[in-house]
Amino acid sequence: MSLISGTLSKEWQSTASIFSALMTSSNTSSKAQIISLLSDVNRQGISNVIAYLHQSNYFTAHCYHHHRYEGGLADHSLDVYHKMRAIAPELPDESCRIVALFHDLCTSHLEGYDAIAHHHHGQRSVDILDVLGFELFEEERIAICRHMHHVPRDEQSEDTMLWHALHQCDHVSANSPTDNIT
Repeated sequence: MSLISGTLSKEWQSTASIFSALMTSSNTSSKAQIISLLSDVNRQGISNVIAYLHQSNYFTAHCYHHHRYEGGLADHSLDVYHKMRAIAPELPDESCRIVALFHDLCTSHLEGYDAIAHHHHGQRSVDILDVLGFELFEEERIAICRHMHHVPRDEQSEDTMLWHALHQCDHVSANSPTDNIT
């Protein structure tokens, strides 16, 4: 019995080590990709947002109901960006970067920022960006605020394309069958 337990324990430790290494590698890769994508954003306050990402747990945080592993928030945000580019290449790339990478910003934590507003999920992310002095266009603000909500048919227009793409890609990424593995 102890031999089997010892063997399983060693195999489990080996598997856990490999999984941990893969997650660290994935997280490092996501972090580098996100910083690279943001380095080309030419908006007031972007340096404050990048500093916030580094100082908070954005790159190590997990999402609450999906991507529940260390680095899941960054992986999910990056996945949403790539999905948006694939389904809506006509949308401005900079806006896709901003809404995809910041739509769940409130999921990260940094002392002094956790108490910002007590609004719903999307609005809290916008409030953090506002406090950081980041310039959002109105379409981006709406997309982030309402990303958890379907765009009603009677509101679908050119003005809501960014919101619609973010909602769809966030939903697909969050419901990915591998969301807790990769």
